[in-house]
Amino acid sequence: MDRQVLDFWVGNFRTEEDFFQFVEEDENYYIEEESDDNYISKFAESQDTIWFDQDLMEYGFEQSIQHFSEYSFAEQWLPVLFNRLNEMNFKFDINSLVFVSQGQIPKPKSVETDDFSLTYVGGIEFEY
Repeated sequence: MDRQVLDFWVGNFRTEEDFFQFVEEDENYYIEEESDDNYISKFAESQDTIWFDQDLMEYGFEQSIQHFSEYSFAEQWLPVLFNRLNEMNFKFDINSLVFVSQGQIPKPKSVETDDFSLTYVGGIEFEY
């Protein structure tokens, strides 16, 4: 079996629509591509990354962290994620999750705005 590491963010967004507008590809990116001011998504912009392979990302908006159990390889990373979240002191209810193959985002970070909170919780290894 091969091993890989995924970088994880958990967050709280006001609405599902706000979340998907944040993480999904900007349709205009490929039209205006050669610009340093044009990011593939608002998520990429929040991470100071102009482009990354969004095929190596999974994300979702759910009622609670337990609802992410149906996501790819969750049986391996979800227990580790639960433990990390229990060690951290969150000031918000988690309703969103983003994970990306490690290395796609060179310097992952947390983002806090008036509209949402998105906390980077680190990498978690899994086998595939």
